Amino acid sequence: MRAPSFSEIGQRIKDLREKKGVSQKDLAKVLQVSRPVVTKIESGKKAITSVELRIIADYLGTTTDILTEPVQEENLIARFRATGSEEDPEFLGAVNKIENLIREIIGQLKLRRVQDGQNW
Repeated sequence: MRAPSFSEIGQRIKDLREKKGVSQKDLAKVLQVSRPVVTKIESGKKAITSVELRIIADYLGTTTDILTEPVQEENLIARFRATGSEEDPEFLGAVNKIENLIREIIGQLKLRRVQDGQNW
């Protein structure tokens, strides 16, 4: 488990706000900020303070613990194996394309460094 990102907290706020039928303008008024600031909070582009978090939680009828609840991390390797994706030819083809693109990018970066007189 890990602490949620500002983006994840913002999404929780947005989901709850919409569920309660509260507009961004209403929430902005309670926070004494502009509506674009609420948009930034909900998108994770603005770090939220503990005071703002408390005001939002109270206004939306929840707790700060709910808004900042730890995130359960997925075990992507186990999920990948469970889907059987390693045997899917389409998936393997996509992985090969990605690997080739990465090799091309690395090659271009090496070339640029050589042209600039830098060692890789």
